[in-house]
Amino acid sequence: HAKIGDILEFANVEAGRHPLKEEAVDLAQVAGACVEEHQGRAFSRRISLSLAFGEPGLVRADSRALRRILSNLLANALTYTAEGGIVRADVRFEEGAGVLTLSDSGAGFSSQEAESLGKPFERFDRSGAVTGAGLGLAIAMALARRMGGAMRLAGESGHGATMELRLPRL
Repeated sequence: HAKIGDILEFANVEAGRHPLKEEAVDLAQVAGACVEEHQGRAFSRRISLSLAFGEPGLVRADSRALRRILSNLLANALTYTAEGGIVRADVRFEEGAGVLTLSDSGAGFSSQEAESLGKPFERFDRSGAVTGAGLGLAIAMALARRMGGAMRLAGESGHGATMELRLPRL
């Protein structure tokens, strides 16, 4: 059911049928709440999960879509980070943008995988990690674009990954 739900959600986001209600949202507050929601999963795998730096400030975003983006990013980070690893979120503000950075000490990705990050149904199977339908990043990136934001992903095989979400600052 979850995979079918992801497929339907992705189709609606891509077709512009996913309604967004943009408003002033405290990026650090939403990031902190999402980190808190994932603490149980992190704890069970002895992964250190934290919002290390949360500069207060407002962005223009749909709060439900923002939670979905952060939840997808955190789920990926926790999936690909080995037991005992680290996942860290930071929120800062630059001129015109709120920036959330999520870094992990996980598996990272190869240069070949980097070329297809965010494409629908792309999965990166790793031993010991159970992956989904390959839509989490695609949904997150599409929602970010719809809110006037952008996502950038960087990483190196065996050396973790860093995901950056930029949203318009208020």
